[in-house]
Amino acid sequence: MAEITGNAAREFRIQLQQAREGAVKDAEAFDGIIQVVECLGSYCLGRVAPLAKLQPKVEEVAIRSVLADLPGLRNVHTPFSVLYDLVRNARNDAMHQGAYARHLTTHAIELALVLEDALRMIEQDKKNSSVVSDYMVRDLVCADLWQPISLVRQRMLTNSFTYLPVQDANGKWCLLSDLEVAKYLQGCPNRERNKRLATALEKAGIELRRGKRVNETMSIDNALEKFDEEPIHEPMLVFPDDGEAGDNAKAKPVGILTAFDLL
Repeated sequence: MAEITGNAAREFRIQLQQAREGAVKDAEAFDGIIQVVECLGSYCLGRVAPLAKLQPKVEEVAIRSVLADLPGLRNVHTPFSVLYDLVRNARNDAMHQGAYARHLTTHAIELALVLEDALRMIEQDKKNSSVVSDYMVRDLVCADLWQPISLVRQRMLTNSFTYLPVQDANGKWCLLSDLEVAKYLQGCPNRERNKRLATALEKAGIELRRGKRVNETMSIDNALEKFDEEPIHEPMLVFPDDGEAGDNAKAKPVGILTAFDLL
């Protein structure tokens, strides 16, 4: 039986976050969350076992979060043990397709959110402070100057992104906002809109903002202060420790950090 360490808690939390994001995009992708839960439970138990036998160990992790059982809010939050049973029983049922699968995915996402919060508590207990790399989005979806606006728009809508990182003609990393794309496409006849959709980003004349930059080891406290700098609340590009985070930075970012990631 293994005691969960700060590094293990961080790794499981990141895996859960990625699986949860996948399930949000695809209602049939709930199994990614369950696989991480199985790995977490097996790690704590010290051996591979079915979900039913892993439940006590997973619940030992979950109770580190106040979200696991909020007696005063049970009409809003489902207790963790109930969520676990719902997900386990539904996963064992062969009939999880269509609307039923979407219902199961909702429970799996709730389960992941509780465990992520609990693992975050464990991380904070094991070290003095959190850093940007603990919360940033790692698998960057970027735009490229050669891409038509139709593809850029599709990437934003598919991933529900407000900003996309893009490297400008000078090789510097910037941010492209959905607002600028919307302004470019709206207010023109259909024929002109179709033409604009086919126009490459580099030819469209859309403003690329030089976003704020941070290094991956910056403390979360300092990152929160940086969010209040102009332009306020805009996401920040995260650069590796051996790269530059200044205005002249050309190294590829390793992630992006938004206020949403810190909720």
